[in-house]
Amino acid sequence: MKVLLLDLWRVINSKGGTEKVFFSMANALADRGYDITAVGLDNTVGKPGFNVNDNVNFVNVGIGYEEKRNLAFRIRRAICGSWEKRHEYEEKAFDYVKANRLKPVIDSFQPDIIVSYNAEATRILVKNLQVNMPVITMFHYDPDTILSSATNATKEALEKCACIQVLLPSFINITKKYLKHENVVCIPNIVPQYQLCKDKSRENIIINVARIDGVQKRQHLLIEAFAKIKDKYPDWRVEIWGETGYDDKYYNKCQKLLIDTQTNKQILFCGTCDNVLKKLETAKIFAFPSSYEGFPLSLTEAMSAGLSAIGYKNCPAVNELIKDGENGFLCEKGVDAFAQALEKLMSDEELRKKMGKAAKEDMKQYAPEKIWDMWENLIEKSLTDKC
Repeated sequence: MKVLLLDLWRVINSKGGTEKVFFSMANALADRGYDITAVGLDNTVGKPGFNVNDNVNFVNVGIGYEEKRNLAFRIRRAICGSWEKRHEYEEKAFDYVKANRLKPVIDSFQPDIIVSYNAEATRILVKNLQVNMPVITMFHYDPDTILSSATNATKEALEKCACIQVLLPSFINITKKYLKHENVVCIPNIVPQYQLCKDKSRENIIINVARIDGVQKRQHLLIEAFAKIKDKYPDWRVEIWGETGYDDKYYNKCQKLLIDTQTNKQILFCGTCDNVLKKLETAKIFAFPSSYEGFPLSLTEAMSAGLSAIGYKNCPAVNELIKDGENGFLCEKGVDAFAQALEKLMSDEELRKKMGKAAKEDMKQYAPEKIWDMWENLIEKSLTDKC
């Protein structure tokens, strides 16, 4: 069976969660006997940030692509009127160009089914290319984040796809608030099943793993929270691992914040890492102050490695994966609450161990074989329903 995976976001030189899922799925399905072509549209020169097996055909059609917003484009967009009309004008202009880049690959491969990694990709497949094979659309964030600002054209395309996959059971009803679609299914991300590390090898480290991003990942909140308690815990440090070039302005703001809060000797921005597990095994607490998520891989991998975690109650997905008081802490808005949760775990070794073991146990339900079985069943069912 021929399966095409399509991701219109970053796939080159990037180690984010969506990219990891993209290549993990390609490799896993290929190993299960599927004929896999994985397609990206990334104008970055380089190689994927994750391993691509030899039995996967990876194609990047994005080299040379750029979205030109010249004066004529901006004028035509401005006279469209409402935000919806302006956004749809922009979508049509760029979707046409992207469709022309994707069409030769799809025509050549002739897939039996397409797994779309973005609502945008589904819109192009349905509206522009009018593909006749089933399309499964993946939602990598909570549906509110994806659909609250989606145009009518995007929603119409999503309603025509074979199935929409969401990451948590609660996301099914949220999706149906926006879309008239009966076939919305929950398949979580995979979580590697790590062995529990001996506590002797752990150091007084609070770790965060995420790209440096002020809108979603919000590392400044961790800096400000740790600053409130740093003098009481001079032997503790914070390691922040992740891509620093995603938002240079925010990264520079964080660097200044380290100096302003006098935490620059205890908080380190460490850059990207090829062996996250090794870093998780040296830490004692995982801090994750995100504003929204879908099914955060760095959080779930930390929990699988036996780390207690801290997040915010109002963060989708995080507020379901972290069970407050059981495998970690969920905080109210603000810096003070986060600092208090940090201190509770920093000052209580037995509590950390107890919550870490509970976190690892909770992650067993997301073992890779279970999740890939669910995907294989969904692919087969989508093809059967079409027939």
